[in-house]
Amino acid sequence: MQKVIVIGGGVVGISCALKLQDEGYEVTVLDPGEPGEGASWASCGSIAVSEVVPLSKPGTMRRAPGWMLDPTGPLTLRAGSALRVLPWFLRFAGNARASQIDKISREISVLTRTALADTQAFLGALGLSDLLRHQPVIELYDSAQDLDHERVFHDARRALGFDLEEISGAQAAELEPSIASDFAYAVVLKDWRSVVDAKRFVMDLHKVFVERGGKTKRVGAKGFVREDHKVTAVHDDKGDAHVADQFVIAAGAYSRRLAAELDCPIQMEGVIGYQTSFIDPGVTVEHGLIYAKGGFGITPYESGLAIAGSIEFAHLDAQPNWKRADILVQKAKRVVPDLETRNGERRFGRRPLTPDTKPIIGKVPGMHNVMLATGHGQLGVTLAATTGRLVSEMMTGRQTEIDMSAYKADRF
Repeated sequence: MQKVIVIGGGVVGISCALKLQDEGYEVTVLDPGEPGEGASWASCGSIAVSEVVPLSKPGTMRRAPGWMLDPTGPLTLRAGSALRVLPWFLRFAGNARASQIDKISREISVLTRTALADTQAFLGALGLSDLLRHQPVIELYDSAQDLDHERVFHDARRALGFDLEEISGAQAAELEPSIASDFAYAVVLKDWRSVVDAKRFVMDLHKVFVERGGKTKRVGAKGFVREDHKVTAVHDDKGDAHVADQFVIAAGAYSRRLAAELDCPIQMEGVIGYQTSFIDPGVTVEHGLIYAKGGFGITPYESGLAIAGSIEFAHLDAQPNWKRADILVQKAKRVVPDLETRNGERRFGRRPLTPDTKPIIGKVPGMHNVMLATGHGQLGVTLAATTGRLVSEMMTGRQTEIDMSAYKADRF
């Protein structure tokens, strides 16, 4: 039986590990953190199948300079990070052309189009179907002008086969009575879903993985033992070496450092996202909500109501700026006026974001037995099952149904 080491036990890493178990591999997961407390823990937990338009769309590019100067804006740059992230931003700006927006949207949609079905099949096979909620997500707009700015992208999503419905603010309030009554319009994202709890989602996947014979080690990967065009072992942060036949780097934002050890420089930044969860929010919310103007989401988890969002560029080892989380909570009162904001639990996660918003899935160039599964940005939960399926297909030598060249590591 061939041995595989998956570096990273977040939602993508553990999904890859489980799918590789299905193929008969003996799998070990290396991760220094506790299951469920990575980037996904601080997310909205959405299966966001139509979130295919890249972050470099014109609206973002137009407003980004103002956001960065606004301490309450949805996107910010930590002091001292400008020079380091400049190469990333230059490539990001290059993806703002209309032709690139269309191309990238199509390439992301190739992955997300099957994401819900992949997730449902994945969870069903593991006996974990109860981890998925069945309600769609509602995106809320303050004005007709705000909706008009986004309509071209909604039309693009429909053209790619996704199901969106524009409704009035009054209709949205009928669907979700907890929201403010003065929203002008809303878009029902009818093919989106949410997980019942992002932390439990990852924890339960880990539990099944271990029950099926998988091994987990609470260590971080530090470097590799190489022979010709292969890796034979990975060193951990305690000085031990872990030998395997195949390796998957799925360490989220930290994958960049590990890829560099294999002479594979990847364009990716670990942007910080924040979440605050309220066990007793004082209001019942039935649907996942997105406030379009605020750039954040509200998700009803079984453990409480979660407010999550923000994109903060900072050094990979930077400490969180909790003011960013507090700002989101203040803005959430605009969406859900009766929200009780006492005793919230704040969390943060580092999301691996590429300049073209596409993930990196495929072999490390020049390495016969090392694969990358990273760079999912805000689509980690969305694409975890799909990525696991694709990684298992490629590792076993089966032909994937899609062209994987759009997601290769050396595309930058």
